[in-house]
Amino acid sequence: MRRRGVHLFIVGATVMVLLSACKPQVPSKYLQPDEMEDLMYDYYLSQGITNSKSFTNDYDRRYNMQAVLKKHGLTNAEFDTMLVYYYNHMELMDEIYSHIQKRLGSEALELGASEGEVERFTIQSVSGDTTDVWEGKRQLMLLPIPPYHIVQFTQKADTSFHKGDSFLLTFGSHFLVQSGSRNATAYLAVTYENDSVVSTTSSVNVSGGSTVRISPCSLKVKRFDGYFYMPRRSQTDNESESSVLLLNHIQLMRFHHREQSDEKKDGSTPPLAAPAEKNDTTDSLKPRVRRLGERPGQNRPVENRPIMNQPTISR
Repeated sequence: MRRRGVHLFIVGATVMVLLSACKPQVPSKYLQPDEMEDLMYDYYLSQGITNSKSFTNDYDRRYNMQAVLKKHGLTNAEFDTMLVYYYNHMELMDEIYSHIQKRLGSEALELGASEGEVERFTIQSVSGDTTDVWEGKRQLMLLPIPPYHIVQFTQKADTSFHKGDSFLLTFGSHFLVQSGSRNATAYLAVTYENDSVVSTTSSVNVSGGSTVRISPCSLKVKRFDGYFYMPRRSQTDNESESSVLLLNHIQLMRFHHREQSDEKKDGSTPPLAAPAEKNDTTDSLKPRVRRLGERPGQNRPVENRPIMNQPTISR
């Protein structure tokens, strides 16, 4: 009986070791995921306080960032090292960022925000004429340091795409910048069945929602190409200060459009239909306009007859 208990203990310990080995272990020299989550959460709160003021400047942002780093016992260089590590382990950063979004959403609801305001950039996936066709990651992190400054994507179209579809790339952007410039670019290109390409770009320089739109085309889509790009900081910026761009709720919305009418397709005007006969009941409700030669109460105009001389009355 005792031997059996020891055997079960060994089996249980082995299972625990195997399960823990499946999860990526963060080296001790870096912040652990829960610690990194608390750091990023505090930074978001500090940014919210700064942006809520009627006037903000680089000093306020720098002061708040330094206060957050001091609370967690980090320097700017150490924080940059943490970001690079988590950039190379995006599965951890995705989980951290999801937790932060839930915490911020819960805080907003407790403070009186509506669910519509909290879920303004929630993922949409609806059937029919409007569908989210994005196949990449929903959350990304960019640094102004190669090779972490750009994320490229390519996506092939399937049979659900039709001629005349239009597209809208939407995403939320959050700059974590102590001071200085905020700059990024989103690019989307659509290649059609005849290998023609339509592309557009959108500058991203504030935190909030951004969109990139492709108008309808009479051709069928072949594939999508694009990128999110964060350039090097300006020479006037302090390179020792941290600069991060977080993208979330990335969606690529496809819109089906109904076929145009015959008049718009060939440019010709369809023949006019014969005017419908008047309905006496309906027309009687409208004020009647008498025609020339028509007597009051007469439904039809008087026939064209010569006017007879009226008899004169002698006095």
